[in-house]
Amino acid sequence: MKSNIHKPLLLTCLVVIILVLLHFLPTIKIAGTELRKIDILSDLIHKEKASTSAIITSSNSVMKITTGDGRKINFKEEWGKGVEPITDYGTNTGNSLDDFYANLTKLAAHEAVGHPVRIAYFGDSYIEGDILLADLREDLQNKYGGYGVGWLDAGNDINQYKHTTTNKFSGIVEHMVKRPDSYDVTKAGIAERYYTLSGPAQISLAPFVLHEYKRTDIWSSTKLYLRPTAGANVTINIDGGKQQTIAVSPSTDIQIAELAGKTSNALIKISSSNATLFGTAQEAEEGVVVDNFSMRGSDGQSLAKLPEAMLKRFAAIRPYDLIVFQFGVNAVDANTTPERLQKYIKGMGKAIELFKRAFPNTSILIMGAPDRGSKASPNGTMKGIEELERYQMKLAQECKVGFYSLFNAMGGAGSMLRLVDEQGMGTKDYVHINYKGGKYISERIFKSIVAGQGNYARRKKMIEEH
Repeated sequence: MKSNIHKPLLLTCLVVIILVLLHFLPTIKIAGTELRKIDILSDLIHKEKASTSAIITSSNSVMKITTGDGRKINFKEEWGKGVEPITDYGTNTGNSLDDFYANLTKLAAHEAVGHPVRIAYFGDSYIEGDILLADLREDLQNKYGGYGVGWLDAGNDINQYKHTTTNKFSGIVEHMVKRPDSYDVTKAGIAERYYTLSGPAQISLAPFVLHEYKRTDIWSSTKLYLRPTAGANVTINIDGGKQQTIAVSPSTDIQIAELAGKTSNALIKISSSNATLFGTAQEAEEGVVVDNFSMRGSDGQSLAKLPEAMLKRFAAIRPYDLIVFQFGVNAVDANTTPERLQKYIKGMGKAIELFKRAFPNTSILIMGAPDRGSKASPNGTMKGIEELERYQMKLAQECKVGFYSLFNAMGGAGSMLRLVDEQGMGTKDYVHINYKGGKYISERIFKSIVAGQGNYARRKKMIEEH
C-alpha cells in the first residue's frame, strides 16, 4: 500500500509558511477599521515583553554624601525585592523628596512634626472616587499616624461614590474646568473647581456605610475653605452637639472656617449674599493626610492655567509636604505620535514649573502613566504608553523633581490586560482599575514610599555618625 504520510506534513508546513507570510503584511484597514495583525507567536511574544519591557528609573541607587566632618562617602539605596525605586532628581533643591521623607521619618519615630504631613495627589479618573488613594491613605495612616479623608470638593457629585465618606450637599452650584461654559479660571481653587450658592447651603459629612477604611471614619478638625467676598456666616455642628457659628469677614482672599473636635459626623451651613466655596477638609493635627484632586478626562495640562496667586494662598493656609502628579492616560490613543507626546510634555512642564513657584519648599513627584491595555498590540500595551513614561522621566530630570514608574510597579507591558482578564481588577476598557485593582497598585506605591523614607533615614544616620 502506498504511504500518504508525507501529505499531512506538507500541508502543515504550507499553512505555517502562509501564516508567517501574513505576519509580515502591512496593516490593513476596511471602512476605517484596522484589522488585527496575524501573529502565530503572539502568546509567546506577549509573555516575553511583559517580563522584559521596563522603564529604567533607578539612576540614584548609589550617591555621594558628605558627612558631618566633611568626608565624602558612598551611600547605596536599598529597594527591596519587587519594590519599584523612587528616583529623586531634585536632590539639593527645594522640591527634593528629602523634606517629605524627613517628616515621615519623624512620624515613624513618634516625634511631633507640628502639622499634618499633607500629600496633594492630582490625577484623572484613575483615582476618581478615591480608588487607589483610599488604600494608600489607609496604609500611610496606619504606619505613620493620622486619620480623616482630607480634602473634599464642596459640591462634587463624585464624592458620593467614595468608599471613604458619605457626603451630601444642597444649595451649591459646581463650576469646573471640564465645563467651560460656566467656568472662570480666575475664580478657581486648587482642584480646578469652585462653587457658588443658589441659596442657604449645607454640607453633611459622615463615614461611608461599609466602614472599609477605619482611619477615615473619624477626624479632629473640620474645615471649610471659601472666598467670602461679601462675608459669610458658617455654622459647624459635630458629634456630641458641639456647635459654633463663625462670622467670616468680607475678603477677596481664601479664608478658613474651622471647628476643632474629634468627630465622625459634621454638618456645615453657609449663609452669604456673595461667597465662593472650594472644599472641606477632615483631618487630624498630626500624621498623614492625603488629598485627592481628581479630574475626569484630564491630561493635567490645564493645571498650568491656575492663578499663581491662588496657589500661593493655598501654600500658606494649606501647605503640602508632597505634591504628586499622575497623568498621561488621556494623552495617549491609537494615533499617538512622538510629536504629540513632546507637545504634551511641554504643556505638563508649564504646570510643574507653576507649582514649583507656588510651592517652592514642597517635594514634588511625577507619577509615570500607568499601563493601558490593548489586545491589538503585540505586547498588550497601547502604543505610546512606554514612550510617554520615558518622556515623563526626562521631564522629572529637567524640572528637578521626583519620578516613579507606575508602569513598572504594575508589572510592565501587558500588566493591565493581566490584571483585568486574570484577576478582575479593572474594567474591560483596559484603562480603569476598580477598588480591588486600586488596592493592588496602592500596595506597591506604599512599599516604595516606605523604602524611600527608610533610605533617607539610613542616609541621615550615616551622615550624623560620621
